[in-house]
Amino acid sequence: MTIFKSFEHLNAEVDPAKGSNHSHYAGRGVAGENKPVMIAKNGQRHLRLEPSGEIKEILSVGLACSECFSGPQLAKVLKRGFDYEQKVMLDLMAGNFAAPLTIHTSAGVPEAMEEFFEALEPHLPWENTDSLDWCVSLQLEGASAVMAAIDFMLQEQIFTSGNLDRKMVAVGATSYHGPPSTSFGSASPMWQRNYQITYPIPRAGKPINEEELLGQYEAFLDEHAAKIGVLLIEPQWGSSQAAFPWPKALLKTYVKMAQDRGIRVVADEIMCGLGRHGHGTMFISKAWDLNPDAVTFGKSVAGGAYPLSGAIMKRGRDVLNENGKSVMQSHTFAGASQRALMTATDVLNELPLWFPSVTKLGVEMSHIFSYLEKKSKGMLTSQGQGLMWGCLFSKEGQNADEDYRMDTFKCFKSHCGDVGILPYFVVGGFMVTPMVDIDVGTIYEIGERFADALERTMIEREWKSTSSSDLDDSLFTKEIAENVICLPTLHRSRSCTSCADFVCPDKRMRFVAATK
Repeated sequence: MTIFKSFEHLNAEVDPAKGSNHSHYAGRGVAGENKPVMIAKNGQRHLRLEPSGEIKEILSVGLACSECFSGPQLAKVLKRGFDYEQKVMLDLMAGNFAAPLTIHTSAGVPEAMEEFFEALEPHLPWENTDSLDWCVSLQLEGASAVMAAIDFMLQEQIFTSGNLDRKMVAVGATSYHGPPSTSFGSASPMWQRNYQITYPIPRAGKPINEEELLGQYEAFLDEHAAKIGVLLIEPQWGSSQAAFPWPKALLKTYVKMAQDRGIRVVADEIMCGLGRHGHGTMFISKAWDLNPDAVTFGKSVAGGAYPLSGAIMKRGRDVLNENGKSVMQSHTFAGASQRALMTATDVLNELPLWFPSVTKLGVEMSHIFSYLEKKSKGMLTSQGQGLMWGCLFSKEGQNADEDYRMDTFKCFKSHCGDVGILPYFVVGGFMVTPMVDIDVGTIYEIGERFADALERTMIEREWKSTSSSDLDDSLFTKEIAENVICLPTLHRSRSCTSCADFVCPDKRMRFVAATK
């Protein structure tokens, strides 16, 4: 038995011989393969019991936007639900009537649903919401939220137009909206032939010719619009393009062109929404005035402690009501948890306080990813905004050989383990999606660990530069001037860089110099 120093206060004993046999588990990763056991968390820092028996601290920085707060902030949004459950437990033990923790949806809805909708309404991505018959379908996870939005939009269109022919769903040529076996997306075999069609999109790491793309998109609509009921967009791609944001004006044009032809547009903001995009609003659809017909949210809305997601429809509640219809219900307990809704309400009220910090840290992340791209000498391309960034291994130079490229990716993944950092690995790259209350010092520690893993990879793979802008760390200067003002909100959130309270200036300038 060992007691790990980082959580001695828990009086926790860890037996490396126990809890490490997962031969009967078939989940994420290879079935039957032993997985690390999570012992404790402190923000991005996780203590894991590795299959080898070693207890290791890692920076877990790519949890797919599933969590938003940690430490005191997480305790703050969980507190009401925790107190509620304590009262329920006392009543249960006394044999009294007890308030419900969850409610089978055939019996009713949780009391907290009303306050959740009240907290959500100010953040809806549309003007004059008082005049809209908007409604929300609550689900447990992202894929079901997207499916609910599609289901609602197809029903609403049929009832309002009487057209039964528009049953197709258009998805980006590179897209992911949930597990391919059951969800829509470019690699989804179940829907590919009869119900799904792909439209042309900009590609991460490649030059974007907007005029050419719009021509291709218009030709696509000319040929297929009459049979398309719903078009899915990701304002900032997640897994499929490693956090690549759409060019704003181009996306607005895509949305309008689809809507002008009677197609309903669903903005999938499962990953990039809830303020993570860094533009100071809950949804990027609102910041960019995209005016979609529906928008999805998910994952971190209930603090990462409970499963909760949803789809918000701009209009259509009344027409479904008149026709005695509802929206797809994926699960008996979708939207049934009192604690999930209480926590989500408090998350919605707390998140706007962190929007300035997310914007500021997005700038700091841009320094780090620009640095990594230059340091890679053509091996990586980077993209992102706010607190959602990613890199893809390029197809240039030695990486033009796909086998070499994938071996390089595997090599980098291994070295990330060596230096103790865990991003969200996607096909051909990785993403970084830290909690919104991360401090700027940890942001730059993330940068240092990635730089270390990258350097090891380049040495092992004997990488030959394909870049004309190679980076020399020895040339950076501390004298780079920035008009940075220490705002109280930034200082309280530990994202201030105008003082040395949260990050060493020398460490930071190593990365900032790369963007100058």
